[in-house]
Amino acid sequence: MSKDYYKSLGVDKNASQDEIKKAYRKLAHKYHPDKKGGDEAKFKEVNEAYQTLSDDKKRGQYDQFGSGYEQAGAGGFSGFSGSQGSNGFSGFDFQGSGFEDIFSDFFGGGQTSRRQTSGSDVVVDVNLDFEEMAKGTKKKIKVYKKVKCQTCDGTGAKNKETQQCSQCGGSGQIKRTRQTFLGTFSQVEVCDKCKGKGQIPKEKCSNCGGDGIVRDYQEMEINIPAGIEDGQTLRVSGGGEASIEGGAAGDLYVRIHIKAHSNFKRQGSDIVSKLLISFSQATLGDKLEVETVYGPVKLKIPAGIQAGDFLRIKGKGIKTLGGFGQGSHLVEIKIKIPQKLSWSQKKLVEKLREEGI
Repeated sequence: MSKDYYKSLGVDKNASQDEIKKAYRKLAHKYHPDKKGGDEAKFKEVNEAYQTLSDDKKRGQYDQFGSGYEQAGAGGFSGFSGSQGSNGFSGFDFQGSGFEDIFSDFFGGGQTSRRQTSGSDVVVDVNLDFEEMAKGTKKKIKVYKKVKCQTCDGTGAKNKETQQCSQCGGSGQIKRTRQTFLGTFSQVEVCDKCKGKGQIPKEKCSNCGGDGIVRDYQEMEINIPAGIEDGQTLRVSGGGEASIEGGAAGDLYVRIHIKAHSNFKRQGSDIVSKLLISFSQATLGDKLEVETVYGPVKLKIPAGIQAGDFLRIKGKGIKTLGGFGQGSHLVEIKIKIPQKLSWSQKKLVEKLREEGI
């Protein structure tokens, strides 16, 4: 009695190869003997049906002669050997056109998903002034890297005219098979002809030679937060080189270098500078102008201040990363001692000494 392979897989006689494969995979998962509730007989039945219907030549012969076409001289079923195989399944031949996919699903074998290679990362160095570090800034930089060809808009084609890749049929991927002691296993790879795009140029772009990618300078604006440390690296996602295979762009890494300042030094989120005052200013007090990264500020010098004392100007330090706070500007007092005195100055100092000052 002729077997109804379409019924075995639960598909229509006009079903596409994709529909047949999906039905087979679903049923093979359901009836696999290694699964709880599996059915070896049903598993053999759907495998036999799939091995015939998945092959256009065998399917045509089956449609014409039925499942008895082996006796009609059309050739046998490659999926069954009629003997006990070493794999433990009676009559199974692992060389079938579909079993390797199911086998790989259960045992971690060959089939892989389509993956496109990302573009390369790029590293650049950026120099900052002390003031830029303290307040934060935006820097425009030019990076020489692989970028999308503007002439063909990345298609690689003259006038942007493309056609379906003949090697992969427009899918962007091709199926490779390999032989093992268990049988034939499949692996899906990115098509090397179209680089996974599924389309190839009708005529190559003269600017990029058909790659869709060229090397050129690209101007970028980088937002640099206040309070960044010397030697710290910022990551700009997608700021690296474009991928020739249509994958995601690489990342841009910006290494920060902060120039030393002649007057200011960093101390955590505070800025420290020195102020040289005279003996009389230290003794009597004064009001002086002090330079900060935010401009000059009037600072009151209290009478009797000592060398090495610090005066604090709040809110004039470094903004913290994230903008949640800001340090102070610390002024360290230095007292200038004159090395030479005029006769009148010397008399005044001697008088002070007599007064115990």
